[in-house]
Amino acid sequence: MMRFKTLLNLHRSIFGQMLILSVLFILGSIYYFAIQPVVNIDFSKSTPQDYTVEKVRQQLRGFIDQQLNGGNATEIQFPEEFSVFFQQNPQFHYYLRVNGHNYSNGDSLFYYTLKLDQVDQANQPLTDTPLCSYYMQQLNEPSGAGFIQYSFCNKQSFYLEFTGINVPVFEEQTTVWDYYQRMVWSGSRSVLINSLGVFVITALILFFNFRLMRKLANVAYSFDPKKLDQKLPEKGMPAEVLPLVQAVNEMIARVDATQQQHNFFLSTAAHEMRTPLTVLRTRLELLDDGEIKDKLIDDVRRLISLVNQLLRLMRIGGPKSLEQEIDVVQCCQRVLRERGSYAQESGVTLTFSSDLDALVLLGDEGLLEVAIANLVDNAVSFSVPDSQVLLHLNSQGELTVRDFGPGIPTDKLKALFEPFAKFPPNRNGHGLGLAIVKAITQLHQADVTAKNAEGGGAEFTIQFHAPRT
Repeated sequence: MMRFKTLLNLHRSIFGQMLILSVLFILGSIYYFAIQPVVNIDFSKSTPQDYTVEKVRQQLRGFIDQQLNGGNATEIQFPEEFSVFFQQNPQFHYYLRVNGHNYSNGDSLFYYTLKLDQVDQANQPLTDTPLCSYYMQQLNEPSGAGFIQYSFCNKQSFYLEFTGINVPVFEEQTTVWDYYQRMVWSGSRSVLINSLGVFVITALILFFNFRLMRKLANVAYSFDPKKLDQKLPEKGMPAEVLPLVQAVNEMIARVDATQQQHNFFLSTAAHEMRTPLTVLRTRLELLDDGEIKDKLIDDVRRLISLVNQLLRLMRIGGPKSLEQEIDVVQCCQRVLRERGSYAQESGVTLTFSSDLDALVLLGDEGLLEVAIANLVDNAVSFSVPDSQVLLHLNSQGELTVRDFGPGIPTDKLKALFEPFAKFPPNRNGHGLGLAIVKAITQLHQADVTAKNAEGGGAEFTIQFHAPRT
C-alpha cells in the first residue's frame, strides 16, 4: 500500500516528473517507429518481386551503414544465399556513393540523370547546418526492377542505386514480424537504441540523486531537537538542491541560538528564584502561628516545587552523556521503598513484580528513579482508598504502572505528557510531572505511553529499547 501511494504521488517529485516524461518519450518512440508502421499494412498486396527488391536494398543499406559508422571495406561482400540470385539475375547492377566514395559493378544510370550530383554540391557548404535531404524511388525499368535512395543528413551522405531484378529468388514472407525486421527495425533501430540510452541515463541519474536525497532525509530525521549543533551535509549536493540545504542549515542555526537563549533564560530565572523563595519561607516561619501563615507557607512551598521541577526539566534537556550502567529492577525497588509511606497515607498498596532478574542499560540512575516515582505518585493520587498500584516489568522490557482510579478521558490522552497539562484543571500540582517523565524516557531512548486499562483505571508503560541482560 505504501509503494502504491508513492507511485500515485510520483508526479509531485522533480525526479518523478523526469521519469514520467522519459517513459512517455520512450513509449512514443516505440509507437512511432515500431508499431505505427505495421498497423495498417496489407500483406496481401506484397509480391515476391517486392520482397526480393527489399531484400537486396536491405543488404546494400547494411553495407552503407557500416561505412558511415567507420567501416573501411573496399567492396561489398554478399552472403552465400545471394549466389542463386546472381545466377538468376545476370543483369543486376548496383552503384553506391558513401561520403564521396564509390562502390559499384558499373557506372551509375540515374545519379547524374536525376542531378543528385548537383544536390550534393549544394549541400556540401551546409554541413554545419541541421539540414537533411532525402529522395526515394522504386524502379520498374525494362531491364528489371530496382530502387533508388539518396540521403544527406548530419554531415553524412549516401546514394544507393540498383536495377536488373527480373527473377524473384527469395521466398516471400508476409508475417508482421518479418515485415518489422525488414522495414522497421532496419530503419529505426538507431532511434530506438538512442531512446533506450536516454532512458537508462535518466534512470541512473534518478537513482543516484534519489539515494542522495534519502541520505539527506535520514540525516535530518536523526537530528535531536534539543541538540541542534548538527548541519545537513552540503558537500556533493546537486546545484538545484544546495540553496535549499543551505537555507535549512541557516534556519537550524537560528533556531538553535534562540533555543539556547530560551533555555538559559528559564534556567537562570528558576535558579535565581530559589534563593528569595527560600528566604521568604524562612521569614514566614518566624511569624506567629495562624491560618494566614499556614496558607502563605503552603503557597511558597508550591512555588519552590515549581522552580525545582523547572530546573529538573532544564537539566534533562541539556547535553548529557549516559555512560553509567543501571538496573531498572533495582530502581523500581528503591522507588517503592521510598514512596511506600506516601502510598500508605492514602490507603494505597504498592506492588512490584518482574519477569527479569535484572534489566541493565546505560542511563542516569537518579533521573530514571524520578520518572518512575512521578508515575507512582500520579497513580496514587488518582487511586481510591484500599486499592492497589501495580508495577510490572515483563521480559520485553516494558515497565507498566497501573492504578484502579477513574481512568483518563480519551480526549486528554494525546496532551497528557505536555508541560503544564493538568487533568482535572483544578487538581493540585503544576502539570510538569508527566512532562518530566517523557523527557527522562526520551533521554534513555525509551518510549512512554498511557491508556485506559481493562477493568478500570489507567496504565502507563515505559518501553525500554536498550540492550538488556
